[in-house]
Amino acid sequence: MSLRTRRILYSFFILLFLTITPMVIFYAAGYKFTLSGKKLQKTGSFIFNTKPKGAKIYLNDKPQQTFFKKYFSQEKSFITTPAKIKNLLPDEYYIKFELDGYWPWQKKLEIFPGASTYAEDVYLFKKDLPLQLFQGKIDNLQISPDKNMLAILASDQLVVFDLNTEEQTLLVSDRLMASTTFTWAPSSKKILANQLVINIENINDKINLTDYLKTNINQFKWDAYSDDILYYQEANNILSFSLATKNYQYILKDQPYIASLVKNNNLYLIDQQDYNNNFNIFKLDSGELIKKINLPGSANYQFINPTHSMLNLYDQDHQILYLINPFSQFYLPLQETINNIKYTHWVKDDKLLYANDFEIWLLDLTNHKKTLLTRISHEINSILWHPSNNYIIYATDTTINTIELDEREKHNITEIIKLDKIAYTFLNPKGDTLYFYGQIGNQEGLYKLAIH
Repeated sequence: MSLRTRRILYSFFILLFLTITPMVIFYAAGYKFTLSGKKLQKTGSFIFNTKPKGAKIYLNDKPQQTFFKKYFSQEKSFITTPAKIKNLLPDEYYIKFELDGYWPWQKKLEIFPGASTYAEDVYLFKKDLPLQLFQGKIDNLQISPDKNMLAILASDQLVVFDLNTEEQTLLVSDRLMASTTFTWAPSSKKILANQLVINIENINDKINLTDYLKTNINQFKWDAYSDDILYYQEANNILSFSLATKNYQYILKDQPYIASLVKNNNLYLIDQQDYNNNFNIFKLDSGELIKKINLPGSANYQFINPTHSMLNLYDQDHQILYLINPFSQFYLPLQETINNIKYTHWVKDDKLLYANDFEIWLLDLTNHKKTLLTRISHEINSILWHPSNNYIIYATDTTINTIELDEREKHNITEIIKLDKIAYTFLNPKGDTLYFYGQIGNQEGLYKLAIH
């Protein structure tokens, strides 16, 4: 090799070193030239994770692959979640995750200079077919407070279905005894069906209240925190009945009322006088009236969500929910008024998920903020909070759908199943299985759907 050739090669490699080295240094420091090549720009990164893991990652519809196999190998090696994708120019990117057997996830997310953009709380929901667990027309379906059992009223039978073992237990085979207004005890260990109390752990242990009480009683209610005490109305009197002692006791006499609730050693009572409603508070042990609050207008009130820290007073005629702290020292008793509300679900003591026929909202009591999550054209019949705390499940008469709470770009909505008819939708504690009444052609009954 001649001296001239060696000098040319030597100069070439020096020039190459001086050209590439700064680029490598800038790249390692998180800088990159823009597509036009005229500007050096600080880059950013995406940090992704999904449940389940292993979803393929697409940026602007292009599957992401490892660098060396993408350019130097015929074998495709896709980047899957969890993953960190670095050195991306600031811009808005169309992201998509795909995993076989699951509904895809997609959203537009933005990269900012020198920052990481996260999408780590992504749940992918299964594409699955429902499995029938109980065949036949269902008149009523209620989940237990601990969400481990379903009580099913079908034809003349009241059946308990254990969601953990999927075993069925027949409680009552008499339609008159089963009733359409059965209620679970707070501990989920007993059911009140009409005037029959049934111990779920020993179905032969039954108490017929008519053996101990008069026949003209109605409006039985469980104590909010006890399986032993029932409250009921007899004419204009309010009484309690102990299942342990089989004795009843008068709490308040000769007091006409519209709605009542016993809580924290107080009796809360709504009455109506001269077309005006009054909110009365009595001491449970003495019957003494300790407070009286005027309520707006004349309405059909009832107490709902009895275990919440505030009193939830619901106006059924006008679909208004009043949140009341009757002993507030610093504010008026009425803490919040929510109009046009049909379904409620307390996520936390300060966070309420609620819906009307066509809208789903989230109330943050701490910040006094109401957020509209979605508005649809089909009537909503149930709302559920997913334990991931990042998704909501809602049902219409024919579909079950999920809403992602991440509000960047939009709230993702996914239809996970569509049937001829859907009602009574419930979610197990793990959040991986839905139970509901469904109809597919001529087949109807209780179905389960694996969603995760």
